[in-house]
Amino acid sequence: MADETTGQVSESGAEAERTVIRPNVVHVLLVALAVGVFAVAWLAIYSRGDALIWNNPFVTANRWVIPLGVIFFSLLVGLAQKFLHAPNVVNGGIDEALKAEDVATYRTFWGTLASSLLSLWSGASVGPEGPLGFLAVQISQWIAMRMKFSKQGALLASIVGMSSAYNGVVGNPVFATLLATEASGAKNGMLLVGPSLVGGTVGFLIFALLGVPPFANFLNVGTVTDLSLVLVVWALVLGFLGALMAVYAALAFRTLGRVMAVFKDRVIERALVAGIIIGAVCYFIPNLMFSGETQIHGIIANPAAIGLPMLLLMALVKPLLLALSLKSGYLGGPIFPALFSAIMVGLAISLLMPGVPLAVMVMCPAVGVITLLLRAPLTAILLVSVMVGAGATPAMIGLITVAAATSLGVGMVVQRAQARRAGQAQGAQLQGA
Repeated sequence: MADETTGQVSESGAEAERTVIRPNVVHVLLVALAVGVFAVAWLAIYSRGDALIWNNPFVTANRWVIPLGVIFFSLLVGLAQKFLHAPNVVNGGIDEALKAEDVATYRTFWGTLASSLLSLWSGASVGPEGPLGFLAVQISQWIAMRMKFSKQGALLASIVGMSSAYNGVVGNPVFATLLATEASGAKNGMLLVGPSLVGGTVGFLIFALLGVPPFANFLNVGTVTDLSLVLVVWALVLGFLGALMAVYAALAFRTLGRVMAVFKDRVIERALVAGIIIGAVCYFIPNLMFSGETQIHGIIANPAAIGLPMLLLMALVKPLLLALSLKSGYLGGPIFPALFSAIMVGLAISLLMPGVPLAVMVMCPAVGVITLLLRAPLTAILLVSVMVGAGATPAMIGLITVAAATSLGVGMVVQRAQARRAGQAQGAQLQGA
């Protein structure tokens, strides 16, 4: 530890360096077990609370309760930010909601815990994966502090904790390992594989042995067993549309970020304004409440009852609500709201083209949007394949991969165009100077 004025290592700092330890297999198992058990308990509290608040007979019989409930919980979210210093992704990009290690510390755990549940109960368009990542990292960091891990050891503990939580929720023992490897950009990615795989396996086993329902088999919409050129073309088109939905969500995130920036540090007012808007929209379209995780099933069962115009409207409004929610300080994840939008697009097209298998219409735009959202195509392919469950035949996985590759290509084109515009703007500034 270097002294700020002299630059010399203090005696206490030297002593601290001597007591720093490197995490071993036992430490990895401890972190994974602690986070896995916590994740199960947190999900149980979240789901039970959601059912108690929103699925009781009084609320279901009185739609006017929706905006009041949304505004009430939004106020509590603002209070948690102001007085409990709950973290948020107001100043980050859309993928920051899944990068908790960059913005969270264990010292804000109670604020994070309160904000996570209040945000999810508020009806805002946020998913549970984001706050679960924040909480997993904070618990891991606290254990690392108590065990006196080095800085690198604390980072490793965070990866282990997130792997335990995410693999348990997703229902796949390698999901988080693949995500960590891709997200690292091949920098030290292989160093994370072992600890992430061990921690993720522990989390997966905890959820499986306790019988906690995972995301696996979440979208049981049939499958495809035989490939054809027509289906490949559809995979290309739907992957392209999924990519466009991701770009649209990113633009909404950037635009609403500028709009909500006018509140500056007035976090309570910001959350209340967002709650009023979300409550008003959800009063007229209740299917847009929450992440869309539960609403998707009912819509898929009978999309014709919703109708083509409403499906497209929900696909366009959901990313706006996601952006408004995250930019207003709600703590949540973007995956399920993004999936909701992509699936609405696929269902709308399926009404026009009923001859195309529903699995293709649902899964191909879904993997397209997740590919750009996570910036990790292999992880997106795995995640969507896990959601298909038993329907993940070689033919279906092939079509999903075609859609993901198409989306990745669109992302590369957009990225190059942005870089070119940035270069032109920089050149113009230099000429003006």
